[in-house]
Amino acid sequence: MPVYEYIAINNSGKKTKGRLDAENERMARQKLRRSNLFPTTIKEASAKVTKQTDDVLHFLKSDKVTMKELSLTTRQFATLLNAGLPLVSALQALGEQTDSHVMQRVLVELREGVQEGDSLAKSLGMHPKIFPRLYTNLVAAGEASGTLDQVLEKLADYLESQVALRGKIFSALTYPVVMMVVCFLVIIGLLVGVIPKIVEIFVKQGLDLPLPTRIVISGSNFLISYWWLLILCTIGLGALATNYYRSKKGREKVDLWLLQLPLIGPVYVKVITARIASTLSALLGSGVELLRALDITKNIIGNVHVVSMLEESREGVREGKNLSSEIMRHKILPSMISRMIAIGEKSGDLEHMLEKASTTYDNEVSSTLEGLTSLLEPLLMVTVGIIVLIIVVSVLLPMTELMNVVAL
Repeated sequence: MPVYEYIAINNSGKKTKGRLDAENERMARQKLRRSNLFPTTIKEASAKVTKQTDDVLHFLKSDKVTMKELSLTTRQFATLLNAGLPLVSALQALGEQTDSHVMQRVLVELREGVQEGDSLAKSLGMHPKIFPRLYTNLVAAGEASGTLDQVLEKLADYLESQVALRGKIFSALTYPVVMMVVCFLVIIGLLVGVIPKIVEIFVKQGLDLPLPTRIVISGSNFLISYWWLLILCTIGLGALATNYYRSKKGREKVDLWLLQLPLIGPVYVKVITARIASTLSALLGSGVELLRALDITKNIIGNVHVVSMLEESREGVREGKNLSSEIMRHKILPSMISRMIAIGEKSGDLEHMLEKASTTYDNEVSSTLEGLTSLLEPLLMVTVGIIVLIIVVSVLLPMTELMNVVAL
């Protein structure tokens, strides 16, 4: 798409200049007028300049919006519509409120699309990196039923629950990870900074070093001499692991391993269960029928085995079977979620039962993560303590011999 350079005057009478993408000069002028800018000069940028700045512009326009920003914008959007603002006015107000330059640009484009006669859902679909399929489908359902404000409230609730869940996982992992990094740096510091200086003393005295000391010294020498090799090996192994996971066979094995991994596996399954329950609840509550809801839900789940389960469950439901029995048959998710779905199917209130299931598993994830963290903390302390003890003992053994030599 051509890039145009412009000089324009805003509502305050101030002169401004910049660049924008447009099909032609007429479309560029229309875009500027919709943004309350009145162009005095507009011309297509030279191919050379466009070529040189293309990568920079692509980076600056990168569609990156965090889930927290999206949830906040959605909540504000719902509030504005509930207050009675027309759709275009609400989008303009959102663009003025947001601190995110990316979201601000997207909201301007959404407003332009709606003003040109497109539905909001269609305009959202032009930005799949920011608004996932779930978001677009829910908005489409809200527009069709005339309950867009209510649907946006449900979307905001859903996104906020996902942000909270991610926050719980991040908080639970932060302390152990930081502790591991600090302990690793301490051990490296001992091997690289302390051990070599002590070794010099032992060598000068001509001491016969015991086996533990020789092992620690060898590790220290290797680390000092071949640190670059360790970095290359780490990068190489990381690249191999990434390529393996991207392959179909590797993805299947790793995803199965994650589901079955001791300690971590049960938490992982509960997180997936909570996401499935909350997503289905939001979709059903917005008027999306079950088959379509299952089809949308599978796209937000990263595990191939769970995706396969949802696809087969969808086929079973299409053939007239119960969702609860289909999920139970695969034995991937906890049996309790199947029982709760069965109750919802019998009572005709599947949406609210799924919402309760989501809350239940969110709480279980929190309590399980707290238990894991309390278990990992002493385990890490003991492991690091043993490593440091080995290093200290390896230093003390020859030092006792050195003291005996000095005493003689």
